[in-house]
Amino acid sequence: MSPAVDDPGGRRAPRGRVDALVPVVNAMTQRALGFTRDISRGGLKLKVAEPLVDQAVYQVRMELQAGDRRFPLEGGVQVVRQQREADGSCSVGLRFIHLDAASRTELDAWLAATDVDATLQG
Repeated sequence: MSPAVDDPGGRRAPRGRVDALVPVVNAMTQRALGFTRDISRGGLKLKVAEPLVDQAVYQVRMELQAGDRRFPLEGGVQVVRQQREADGSCSVGLRFIHLDAASRTELDAWLAATDVDATLQG
């Protein structure tokens, strides 16, 4: 993975696009929080029906996919920004505050499998 980069959106790490909507589940309540299509080593962007609590911390679980391989992740995230969209949904920026070693390894493997660095440099 290349070193973190700064971009106009305030992100420090390259983001990978997910080919399909990935449900993100609140691990404490077992309820879906929303869907993501955008994830990096530092966090993810979530599409939700209703805003989440500003600065709140959530324990989330999701499963990314690249080809036939699945990459399960579970970790702690914090709400860092929210924006209401034209369709009435909300886009929520979440930063990872904790990923255990297994989830960090899975995320790094997914980012490598989706060739995020090549997309940024190409």
